[in-house]
Amino acid sequence: MSSEHPTVRIWYENLAAMALNDRHPLSTLDPLSHVHGGLRLEIAGRLVPYLGYWGPDDVCFSQWLAELWCAARALEQPGGRYTFDEGEQGQPAFVFERDGDRAHFTIADSAVDGVGDPAWQRVEFSPADFLAAHERFRESFLATLRAAAPVAAEAWITRFDPQQRPV
Repeated sequence: MSSEHPTVRIWYENLAAMALNDRHPLSTLDPLSHVHGGLRLEIAGRLVPYLGYWGPDDVCFSQWLAELWCAARALEQPGGRYTFDEGEQGQPAFVFERDGDRAHFTIADSAVDGVGDPAWQRVEFSPADFLAAHERFRESFLATLRAAAPVAAEAWITRFDPQQRPV
């Protein structure tokens, strides 16, 4: 797919450090904080719904940073597949799968509680676009944390960024 018209874009908005379910400025981040905000995942020109628990700006980046990492690793492989099925708060399952030089995204029924979305079955995209978008997102997100809370960000990143954790 041409980089002029990528099939995948990933970005974030309205980040906050969470403490006892309250949003605080990102500058108050500590190594144990959860970072919440809006995760925007656009596939084939459409924004993926259901990512946040209590609305589109309540995505837990402490968790989604790892989930997107796992999806990217799966999409590097020709037959790769990754499903994120937390089921919390009635969330559906999110399925990323690669078939040759194309990939598909599905919002499926959760094995726990959530219901899939018929409008989001096997939506096609370029795996290369996903990998590039993921890398740009990750770099920007980590740079934003480091700028907002320089000392705490490094400990937070070590704890929550799968690329920083020993395997």
